[in-house]
Amino acid sequence: MPPHYSVQMISIRLGSAADAHAIAQVRRDSWHAAYEGIIPTPAIERATAFGAPAAAPPPYRRTVVAEAGDHPAVVGYASFGPERTVATPFVSAASRGAANRGTANPGGPLTADGLAGLVGELYALYVTPAWWSTGTGRALMDHVLTALRADDYPRAVLWVLADNARARRFYERAGFAPDGGSNVITGLGGVLEFRYTRDL
Repeated sequence: MPPHYSVQMISIRLGSAADAHAIAQVRRDSWHAAYEGIIPTPAIERATAFGAPAAAPPPYRRTVVAEAGDHPAVVGYASFGPERTVATPFVSAASRGAANRGTANPGGPLTADGLAGLVGELYALYVTPAWWSTGTGRALMDHVLTALRADDYPRAVLWVLADNARARRFYERAGFAPDGGSNVITGLGGVLEFRYTRDL
């Protein structure tokens, strides 16, 4: 049985290049725990493999990490910024067109609403499985929502797999609700995802 910790032991800070390996490990562990039975295992392995050179993050993306434990270690992270036209490297731009992602910006990866500061997006939020149900995810979510409000975004969106019931419950408790947007991620075995939104 995983250990349980109080939220007081969690600290949130800005991520840095030095956190890259820890973030990749959290992502890999959480993908295997959350997506087994939803995404084919070979696709999970490809998507979370170590060793490939990491692309430099775009300047608009911010990442925060959650540290916890007696010897603080990264146990979760979240990344966010303006709404994007393409939210994952496993989806072609054509499969996430204007019908599902808002008005596309032909000059870059952000939607017109993202560029205009009207819609922020939670790109990713992952917590290592041993720290699920400890308040870590909620602490990360609270930090992201506070930062988006501080940037004067009136609305936030995120994308969640349709079959990920645990994540959907988490986002709904945080005030998000499906808005009718959907997309099939062909690069991950044809899984369906839904768009969730909330006012800030």
